[in-house]
Amino acid sequence: MMDSKLLGEEIKRLRKQQLLSQKELSDGICCQTTISSIEKGRALPSIDILYFIALRLNVTIDYFFQNNYQNNQTYISDTIISIEEYVKSKKYHEVHEITKLERKLSKARDLGRMFNQFIDWHFFRSAQLIGLISWEECVEQLKLLLLSKERNKVHFQNLRIKNVIANVYAENGDYKEALKHYTDILNVNIKLEAYRRFKLKVYFNLSKLYFYENLYEQSIEVAERGIKLSQELEDISMLGNLYIQASQSMLKLKDYESSNIQVYLDNAKFVFQMTNNQKCLEFIGNLEKQVAELKLSPV
Repeated sequence: MMDSKLLGEEIKRLRKQQLLSQKELSDGICCQTTISSIEKGRALPSIDILYFIALRLNVTIDYFFQNNYQNNQTYISDTIISIEEYVKSKKYHEVHEITKLERKLSKARDLGRMFNQFIDWHFFRSAQLIGLISWEECVEQLKLLLLSKERNKVHFQNLRIKNVIANVYAENGDYKEALKHYTDILNVNIKLEAYRRFKLKVYFNLSKLYFYENLYEQSIEVAERGIKLSQELEDISMLGNLYIQASQSMLKLKDYESSNIQVYLDNAKFVFQMTNNQKCLEFIGNLEKQVAELKLSPV
């Protein structure tokens, strides 16, 4: 859908650039008041009027559609970045307000299925996190977002939503369903760099899930798969967390050499020192105390 305000501003800009008055632009095409309404964003021109306006302004009619598309893409990108920044800083009330407004605006304009799905995803998740809906309703609504006519095509965004569904299950003690969803994500085979990087987060979530279920060997195995992939991708975004998760499971098993556990903790410490993450460094310090106690324990 073409944005009447943006279209009007661009027609006005081109008209002034070519030193034309509204009367000169409208001559033989429409009346001057129509041009005035178009430039103020109060009206959209019919396709034939837009065609002749384009000719007089020395651009093709495609120029206006392309320009509108580019503006939409900028808006979509900026909105997604803003929401993801709020999510990262756990400002879920702000996420809910933005997505609530976007859902209302979508009734008057359509920015595409993927953007609408992104907005709905964060609307329901933020509503759950601030207590407006139950976790069960959140899961139900997120599952509905995954329904698509393109049944044989896997969209990366669908996998991200599936990861959130798994997180909600895990947070509420339904480890069986969480495990199913994490495994489904990792079993997908799509050649996409973003998917490979996303798998790092899923490896961490799954390793943590196994830890909560006291399946420490599986937790270590999954964490090490994540560590290996992190090294292949030269991506440290989840590397420190994966080292910590493996270390915690090793401590629980009590049959790992303290020196081996300390190597993992040193690696984690190196990552979090680079990112100046004091909270994680403090947590590592607590784990190091347990390693020291392990050294002193009788064999």
